[in-house]
Amino acid sequence: MRRAAAVLAAVLCAAGCGVPTGGEPSTIPASDVPYGLAEPSAPPTATAPPEVLADTSEVYLLAAGDVLVPRGRELDGSSRRERLSDLLEQLAAGPTAAERDEQLSTALPPEVRLSVTALDDGTATIEMDAAAQAPSGIASRRAVAQIVLSATTVPGVRAVLLHLAGEPIEAPLPSGELTGRPLTAEDYRPLTTPAPSAVPAGPPAPEATAAPPS
Repeated sequence: MRRAAAVLAAVLCAAGCGVPTGGEPSTIPASDVPYGLAEPSAPPTATAPPEVLADTSEVYLLAAGDVLVPRGRELDGSSRRERLSDLLEQLAAGPTAAERDEQLSTALPPEVRLSVTALDDGTATIEMDAAAQAPSGIASRRAVAQIVLSATTVPGVRAVLLHLAGEPIEAPLPSGELTGRPLTAEDYRPLTTPAPSAVPAGPPAPEATAAPPS
């Protein structure tokens, strides 16, 4: 009997020391929560991938047969736009002494200045100095081709718009057609291969003669 009473007393004591289960849960006001723990956390901000910058690129020059060929150039600048500007300066400067020894030349007029006024979504807007005497005819097509082919060797530059005196201009395609749309390297790819040479015509076929009467 004493043992049963002791066990009952122990159970009652344990029940009295337990976690209370009665009552409804209450909401703590946000102002009572320290350190702003109740405030919603800001979503993580997406970071843009680093800009891929090339240390070298190419300019296109005129070779024998008026074919455009690439030659390497080292680039300087801390952004894609700065490196494109550096490449265009080197293109405007013309072939190096070693390249002139290779009989390479340029269709760009002397003292021409090329500057990048915008670079958006892979399309570069390039301003041609209005003081330069613009080439005409087939030379103008090759000059434009040099600019477009050279500029699009810079990673991230896919097309070119040409401006003169701050205004967009229509540029000649290899066919001679004028267009105001963005120009791509594929537009001028035909000028990077020699034109097919004409096959000389053979001697004329002899004229048929009538058989003599029998």
